[in-house]
Amino acid sequence: MALGADYTREPDVLVYRADVASDRHFLLPHEVLLAVEIVSPGTRRTDRFSKPAEYAAAGIAGYWRVEQDPVRVYAYRLADRPGRSGNREYELLAEADDVLELTQPFPIKLPIGDITP
Repeated sequence: MALGADYTREPDVLVYRADVASDRHFLLPHEVLLAVEIVSPGTRRTDRFSKPAEYAAAGIAGYWRVEQDPVRVYAYRLADRPGRSGNREYELLAEADDVLELTQPFPIKLPIGDITP
């Protein structure tokens, strides 16, 4: 995903609009509906702080952070208002370790307890 002219990120999971041309090797932020990062020991700080700030500043509508041990999903949406720093920030929509049910950015009922090891 291209966040700038010479800056990209590769989320663990991306959900993007169906009308995006399939012959490109990158996505633009306005084409991305949801970026998902799975936190590991080596990416904790980046996945919890840097990436959400970068994704929000780029205007990506949704961000999910998946924590491990125990597994818990945190689902965020882009706030309608700027944050304390004046930049756009995410607000928590839901968190779950059993079933994640949301209507934004699309309706989903994800049985986390059934798909985790």
